[in-house]
Amino acid sequence: MKEPGNYGFKRFVNVILLYSSQFGLLPPSWKVKCVQMAGVNFIDASDVFLGAEVSFDNVYPWNITIGRRATITEGVKILSHFLDVDKPPFSFHPGKVVIGDNVFIGSNSIIAKECTIGNNVVIAAGSVVTKDIPDNWIVGGVPAKKIGERCNEPIS
Repeated sequence: MKEPGNYGFKRFVNVILLYSSQFGLLPPSWKVKCVQMAGVNFIDASDVFLGAEVSFDNVYPWNITIGRRATITEGVKILSHFLDVDKPPFSFHPGKVVIGDNVFIGSNSIIAKECTIGNNVVIAAGSVVTKDIPDNWIVGGVPAKKIGERCNEPIS
């Protein structure tokens, strides 16, 4: 599949949609719809929560996939293009970011590398994710490291 171009009218519209989704005045369902129209992929957008000022990569938004029942709280930044330090002066390459089902991403966290975040993961506020996170982990810190595990048994 050929990737959409990075410039022109379509990119302009994507940037407007992504920025408009950051406003706290929009209902959460409208935020999700704006982000989805800009190219971010959702497994099931009906049950995803986006807090205020959540920003998504505006160069490669189609490289981001979000699972069911994800909660992405205020100020989170998700990037899907990254600096290639081996190619001076500045060169960027795209990467895929996959967020699993039932994921909670705490305020002001940053996903700053190509990675897959497993199902039932909790990312503590202010964390910087630079590596894959397995299912049921609780992570936090800069860079994010395992601080615990979630019980995946149903509560009766």
